[in-house]
Amino acid sequence: MKHIGVDIGGSHITSAQVDLHKGEVLTATLSRAKVHPHGTAEEILGTWANTIREALGGSVEGQIGIAMPGPFDYLTGICLMKNVNKYEALYGLNIKEEFSERLGIAPENIVFRNDSEAFLAGEMRFGAGKGFDRGMGITLGTGLGTSIYEHNEARDMALGINYPMLEGVAEDYISTRWFVSTYQLKTQKSVEGVKQLVQLYSSDEAVRELFEDFGQNLSSFVHGFIKQFTPEVVVIGGNIANASEKFFPNLSQQLSEYQPPIQLRKAILNEEAALLGALSNK
Repeated sequence: MKHIGVDIGGSHITSAQVDLHKGEVLTATLSRAKVHPHGTAEEILGTWANTIREALGGSVEGQIGIAMPGPFDYLTGICLMKNVNKYEALYGLNIKEEFSERLGIAPENIVFRNDSEAFLAGEMRFGAGKGFDRGMGITLGTGLGTSIYEHNEARDMALGINYPMLEGVAEDYISTRWFVSTYQLKTQKSVEGVKQLVQLYSSDEAVRELFEDFGQNLSSFVHGFIKQFTPEVVVIGGNIANASEKFFPNLSQQLSEYQPPIQLRKAILNEEAALLGALSNK
C-alpha cells in the first residue's frame, strides 16, 4: 500500500509518496499546485484531489495523511474554516468524504492532522529534533504555529491566537504581518514581507532594530511557554526562519542558560516535515 503525505496551506498544496521507515519523501512523485483560497468549493476540491491523484500514480490502494490548517475537525474531516480569509466555500463540508469519492480511497484510509502537529512530528522523528524525547515546535510565517511533542505524540497548542501578549496575542507580535506593519509605522515605507526586509538589513537601521525587537518578542514568548512545558529542544520553522541568523543567537544563548540547557534548532526538512508528519504515529 502506498503512503501519501499531503501538505495543504493557505494558497498551495503539495503531495508525495513517503517512506515512513526511512523517513524519506519520494521526490519523483512530488506534485504541487497553487490554490485559490477564495475560489468555489469545486475549484478548491478539484485542485486538491488532482494533486493527490498525481502522487498516487493511478493507484487506489493507499493511505493518505493530510496536514491541514484549522479550524478543522480532524477526526471527522469536516471543514470549520470561517472568517479566516481562506477556504470559506468549504465551511461545513466533509472533506474526508469528498476525497474518498473523488479518489476512490476508503474513508478509513484518509486521515487529517493539524499542520503544526504534522510539522513537529516530522522534524522530531526524522529531522532537526531527532534524538530528543520532548520538543517544542514553532512555525513563523503569516501566523504563529505552536505545538509540543512528548511520548511520541505531537499536539497543537494554538498559542499564537490564545497566548496573551502586550496589547494583543502572541501572533500579533510574532508573524510576517508584525514585520510589515511595524516597518511601515517606523518608516512610512511599504514592504511585501520578511524576505524584502532581509535584503535591506545591512543598509537600513530600522530593519536591524526590527529584527532585534522581533527576537525579544520571540524570546519572551518562548520563555513564557517553557514555564508550562520544559522541552529538550525548540525547533523553529516557517518562512521567517530563513532569516534565523538575525534573531537566533540571542535566543540560543538564553535557552542554554536553563538547567539542563535547552537546544535551539532550525527546521531542516522544510515542507517534507509536514508530508512525513501527516502520517507519523501520534
